[in-house]
Amino acid sequence: MFTDDDVNTIFQLFPPHKSSEFLPSLILSSGGHGFVTLQFVQAQFRDRVTKETQRLFVSALAGELDIDHNLVLQLVRTHPRLALLSADSSSIVAVDERDALQAHLTSLLSEGLVLKSDFVAQNDLHIDSLNTLLGNEDAQLLSFEDYVCSKAYESKIVGVLSDLLQQSIQGVQAVNIVSQNLPGGPPTWFTLRTLKHALESPNLTDKFSIQENDDSISCTPKRVIEKNRDAVTSDLQSGALAYLNLREFLNDFPELFSSYEDVHRYFEHLSDVTMMDWFAVSSVWMSKHEEDCVRILEQDGYVDTSQRFDMKLPDSLRDRVAQKAEQSIFATFEQRPQHKLCRVGSLVLTERRRNEERDTLIDHAKVDAAAQWQQLKDDAQKQIKFSLTSIAAMLSKEPIQAALIKEKGVEKALDEQFWTAVCDNETRNEAGLSAFWIDRVASRCHIYNEGMGEVQDQRLRDQLAELFASYAQKDLVPDSITKARSQGLVLSRKSRKNISRLEAILKPSPMDTKAVVTALDKFNKKQGIEAPTPMTLSATKKAMVDDMLRRMQKQKPSDGPVLFLTLVLILFAKQYSGMVYATGKFAPKLLKELKGSLEAEQYVQVEKWKEAAKTSTLSAEDRQEMVKMAQA
Repeated sequence: MFTDDDVNTIFQLFPPHKSSEFLPSLILSSGGHGFVTLQFVQAQFRDRVTKETQRLFVSALAGELDIDHNLVLQLVRTHPRLALLSADSSSIVAVDERDALQAHLTSLLSEGLVLKSDFVAQNDLHIDSLNTLLGNEDAQLLSFEDYVCSKAYESKIVGVLSDLLQQSIQGVQAVNIVSQNLPGGPPTWFTLRTLKHALESPNLTDKFSIQENDDSISCTPKRVIEKNRDAVTSDLQSGALAYLNLREFLNDFPELFSSYEDVHRYFEHLSDVTMMDWFAVSSVWMSKHEEDCVRILEQDGYVDTSQRFDMKLPDSLRDRVAQKAEQSIFATFEQRPQHKLCRVGSLVLTERRRNEERDTLIDHAKVDAAAQWQQLKDDAQKQIKFSLTSIAAMLSKEPIQAALIKEKGVEKALDEQFWTAVCDNETRNEAGLSAFWIDRVASRCHIYNEGMGEVQDQRLRDQLAELFASYAQKDLVPDSITKARSQGLVLSRKSRKNISRLEAILKPSPMDTKAVVTALDKFNKKQGIEAPTPMTLSATKKAMVDDMLRRMQKQKPSDGPVLFLTLVLILFAKQYSGMVYATGKFAPKLLKELKGSLEAEQYVQVEKWKEAAKTSTLSAEDRQEMVKMAQA
């Protein structure tokens, strides 16, 4: 008997593999305990792939045959007519599926182009296996990088395109070729390539102009191009067409003219055409519109020469044509002193009409300012800006205002009137914000700071200062800003700018009381907010105390600590200047601050309530008495 080591030693005596495709006649089993012959392995392999209807895992077959995984892959590669590999080489395509794929590929190649990457992805097939299938095809194939098709399919498309081109010549009309409408729906690049082959036919050579579009290819017979050229020049001579840009004309008919000079010479010899630089202008059209200008000015009191000579005319050409018309108009009216004319842009009009329209424009500026302010109320993110475009949207259909609005003097007057109206609204809005800010922020900060100054315990005072700074930074100021915005009080440019700066200062990191107060003082100064008056401070403090009293009356039985804190804060406010901002944990310490201010009996009672609040044993009577003490 041989051991596994003996088997491996014997196997090492065989010649080494020459290549990855080499299959030795004697194969070492995967477990290393014996040999199998190549003939036996191949027979087993054929039997499995010819009978199997599903794909085989390479690892599973290697285990069944007791051979190395790579030898199974070599068996597949050396028997391409029996099996193929999946895309990741992990499974084997058996003969039935392999033949079906071959038939499917043959069918696809007969119908159009095959994208290799799509085929291997859709069929989970290794690219080498696809190339094997392609090598087995009987038809002559053409390859284009990742695409492949049959020569017969290309010939079929050439035939279809040739028929379309012949029909185009016979019908003297362009044909638009859409790739998706051709047999097999080939990509446009293939259609264009095949079209070039079709145009190499003797009866089609040099008879078409080809234009590639986004999703189609236009083929125009040169006879059609000549017919189109003659139609254009005929329209120019009759006056139906005002002018032609010779450079654009050359671009439109590059098949008929080799240079700009050729085009220029062509038009120089045409009748009823006037040459102006690189434009050909219809003489008939010019004469008719000059006569119309005089008639319209007599009837309406103004004439827009640029409009009469087509708003689509290029500036350089329109100016020359309009200048000629204006010379004729002024010459006609020189003998009519009651109708003094002036020129505004491309308009000729009377001075009286000009002044009337200017006043109307100023009214439009006021209306636009009011409209933008209303939009700002509806959406505070809007930006008010003077815009001639907005005013222009209100113009009448007549072109006088549109011409006037372009004058620098008129624009300046409109700008001044617009911002005067806006500033009036901003001033009123800033006054509203100032009143709100004094009530909601400035007065409260002053009252809280004043209250902290009454606290004798330095450590407690520092703790309350830190607490107030956090409250002001995170709640009081942000909430007040939010409310001011919701009430439409942050609409002016100055207010929005200053509010945004204040928010930027308060957001980044915790600040102490001094930093918060400094930031608020700077804001108040920039915003022009005056310090609250003693009367305002007194009214604000009363409102704050009244608010706490209302909350005391609404407290639930379970809110004993909150009720006690509120009582202490109210007592402090009544005994000292200002108030303090505090949470429940500071209530006992604040009560000690009140010891010298409250009557002894009153202080003892509050101490009892403190203990009852801690243990949640406040009775209904206690709660009523606490409210009475706060109200006293």
